[in-house]
Amino acid sequence: MTDNNLSEDEMRRALGLDSAPQKQPQSQPKPPSSYTLVELSVRKNGGPPFRFEHRSRSISTLAAQLEAEKAARAKGYEVWVLLDIRQISE
Repeated sequence: MTDNNLSEDEMRRALGLDSAPQKQPQSQPKPPSSYTLVELSVRKNGGPPFRFEHRSRSISTLAAQLEAEKAARAKGYEVWVLLDIRQISE
């Protein structure tokens, strides 16, 4: 006959209740964020033009431009001209 008795320490380890310090999970580095920055010149009700910036997650500059123009129109602005499109990687 074999002895199947576990010591208290062995039982605690088996249940994950041991008093040994737990390793802290290392923080995962954030993946580099990249976006397309679209700058438009817009006006409101025929007023003076001003700069409107929109960040798009699209890698397509055309899709980002169309998305920015849609966002500007949704805020009641009249799109006057495209000033700049850049892809930003951080």
